[in-house]
Amino acid sequence: MKWEMMQGVRKTPLFKSLSERDWEDVARYLHGHCYPADSYLFFQGDPPEALYIIWSGRVKLVRHTDQGRDVVVTVLGPRQLIGEMAIFDGRPYSMTAVTLEDTAVVTITRNDLMEIIHRYPAVSFEVILELNRRLRLCNELVRSLAVDRVEQRIARALLRLKDLGGAPAPEGDGVMIDIHLTRQDIAEMTGTTVETAIRVMSRFRKSGLTRNYKGRTILLDIEGLEAIARGR
Repeated sequence: MKWEMMQGVRKTPLFKSLSERDWEDVARYLHGHCYPADSYLFFQGDPPEALYIIWSGRVKLVRHTDQGRDVVVTVLGPRQLIGEMAIFDGRPYSMTAVTLEDTAVVTITRNDLMEIIHRYPAVSFEVILELNRRLRLCNELVRSLAVDRVEQRIARALLRLKDLGGAPAPEGDGVMIDIHLTRQDIAEMTGTTVETAIRVMSRFRKSGLTRNYKGRTILLDIEGLEAIARGR
């Protein structure tokens, strides 16, 4: 595994509390992998073979419903974990993981992770914190899908993506979401149709809240989007 990747993983919350000696012991269980955009790390229903840690790139987690719809539960970026819930309870992955761009990940097999957790309790504590964060996110998503208007859900999704992959706009003012997202992705993230997502995004542009730039979305009025997200 590349030295840079190892150092990046070393700084993740999962391992940051380990001493250098303990880290050297844990590092031998890690394996690096690279995937192009639109690759599947695993599918919903697959057995939980490994925990994934993103080193670079971004991954969306998709839930396939019984009605045949896809819902993007969240988008994850560097230093975040994928598959931790399935690894702990031993049940199949509850979502499908798809890369949004060229992505490098580090994996730990389920058996190796269990051994690490038994040996280093601090690692298990960090996994529990991540599980709590993911559960809270899922609860917020369910509540939002049940009570919020589509405009609120899309504004909230754009703001979350800004926090994940925001960068200064290359031309003019604003914050660019430096993630390639299709209108299909926006629709799946917010539980609506592609047609509705297109209409709402068009209204946002006409209102001066956003603009497009080479396949990216630039947020021009953060406060305006925050007001919409709050239902004002």
